[in-house]
Amino acid sequence: MQQEISPIAVRPWTLNGISERMIVSHYENNYGGAVRTLNAARREFATLEPGTAAYRLRALKREEQSAMNSVALHELYFGNLGGEGNAGLGRLDWHEVPDQLGPLLEEHFGSVKMWRREFVGAAQALAGGSGWALLTYSRRDKRFWNQIAMDHTQCAVDAAPVLVLDMYEHAYNLDFGANATAYIDAFMRNVNWAAVIRRIAAVCGDQALPAEDPSNQEIPSISVEELAAQLAKGESVQVLDARPRHHISRNVDLMAGAVWRDPDQVEEWIGELSPDQPVAVYCAYGFHVGCNIAKTLRERGFDARYIRGGVSAWYAAGGPRAMRPVTG
Repeated sequence: MQQEISPIAVRPWTLNGISERMIVSHYENNYGGAVRTLNAARREFATLEPGTAAYRLRALKREEQSAMNSVALHELYFGNLGGEGNAGLGRLDWHEVPDQLGPLLEEHFGSVKMWRREFVGAAQALAGGSGWALLTYSRRDKRFWNQIAMDHTQCAVDAAPVLVLDMYEHAYNLDFGANATAYIDAFMRNVNWAAVIRRIAAVCGDQALPAEDPSNQEIPSISVEELAAQLAKGESVQVLDARPRHHISRNVDLMAGAVWRDPDQVEEWIGELSPDQPVAVYCAYGFHVGCNIAKTLRERGFDARYIRGGVSAWYAAGGPRAMRPVTG
């Protein structure tokens, strides 16, 4: 089974002290790279002949496990970022957690302060190296504990991470250089505690962790994998880049085969579209603009869908890009 790219769960432009550029690079290059590696390993494994050497089988299975965990941990990491998700939890200073978490952390760690000191200390111990700092729930032991995973393969058996901090240098080098401590502080300021609370409720209730896909379920959409398959078969699809002018002006590329149209000027260009061909619309990350343009086009009778995850998901999946034509 091939792994699909999950749209980025955090709105990258909303973070406090962590740049949009770094988050998007992390998502497209590192998370996307893990998905592509996982799919490549699975494709190769599916073509192996009987009698393949044991060392090759071992190597592929190690690669598959590492990539599977990297994919899952990255999705959890992006999903537990974004302080705007904490609406309704009360005003929180950077060193605080919601009141709902206080009793749980006191039960398992003695106090909120002791939990935080241990979690941050575990993350700082990875500075200059690589790995993950995790608040993990052990289903076997029915308890929470802080874990260090030195790579993608060291997650505990029958356990679920509910707070995930990526300590690989690619997670912070663009913004912070070697200053991992500053990155950890910024991460703690940007934790989406509402997402953590949902995960804790799920694992304590013997449920699966909630999905991290933030896509709008009320408007028809298409995944980047589905779109790539249609294009590969030569199907006629009108691909529209609907990133706002202020965003597109900062970028020199766009999805190969797409044309940019100003989302604020729909009436000026809607007549250029063929009513007989489906339309796939994307914005940067798939949150608002692409959805709204797809909705508008559908109201005008077009078979329009927004691309889940936007152009960032397309790049993460390894989709081709082209230089954006220069306009006056």
